[in-house]
Amino acid sequence: MKLTVLLCSVLLLSGSDLSLEDETVAQIPDSDDTMMSGAPEQEAPSEPRKPDCEEYGEGACTKQYDPVCGSDRITYSTECVLCQQNRQLKKNVKVASKGPCPL
Repeated sequence: MKLTVLLCSVLLLSGSDLSLEDETVAQIPDSDDTMMSGAPEQEAPSEPRKPDCEEYGEGACTKQYDPVCGSDRITYSTECVLCQQNRQLKKNVKVASKGPCPL
């Protein structure tokens, strides 16, 4: 009886080890380029777009940090802040890309 329990335990443990190996294999990226670059993928550069200022109205912006890079190469904490600056300074800065501007 003890031998049967021991054999069943060994089989259960070795079976769970195999399933962990299968999960590990499924998580490995297919492309060597992804592993070698170390940098997250970025979208291809596109034409600067007009900010959607109507969405934010004339009120105050939230304090969230969701940066956008302006066509003037300045990083704004949100698209709303870019719209405020355009209104206050009577400019027409567009959104060049999501995220901070490259250095």
